[in-house]
Amino acid sequence: MRHNGLRVVPARARPLPFCFQGFAPPPPNVPQVDLADPRILEMTLKERIADHRNKPACASCHSRIDPWGIAFENYDALGSFRTQTDGQPVDSSAELFDGQKLAGMDGLKRYLLTERQDQFARAIVHKLTAYALGRALTFGDHAQLEQMTGQLRRRGDGLRDLIHVLVSSQLFQTN
Repeated sequence: MRHNGLRVVPARARPLPFCFQGFAPPPPNVPQVDLADPRILEMTLKERIADHRNKPACASCHSRIDPWGIAFENYDALGSFRTQTDGQPVDSSAELFDGQKLAGMDGLKRYLLTERQDQFARAIVHKLTAYALGRALTFGDHAQLEQMTGQLRRRGDGLRDLIHVLVSSQLFQTN
């Protein structure tokens, strides 16, 4: 997650690996949140994000990316769990672009396990393989990555299974 040193900034948070592949970069001249505006300063972070998302130039992207970051709102910039921020209770509930409701991290976890497990497994295989190989993945790696993802799913999706599948793969062995 990205942060400003004091708190996580959901709109700047690195997206979950599977969520935003293929999204275009932000348009030029994206308006910044005016933190000198007293009305803005009275808002919670979630209210500021909603206010920004309601701007026509911002809505098309932020309606799709903000809920993922808001689910992490119970965690501060250092990753410590919190129930309050600035004396106010943390509201980490969000609604995805498809209407699914997320109730914080538990809701995100439930959504990933019930609606996106195949996609999440594929993304984690890709990310960990790129890290382990120390290079970007190429089109030529695709078939082996799909095979590794299938092996991971058949073994139960555990981290130990993922590491075993990775280190025993031809990609890793011949790197």
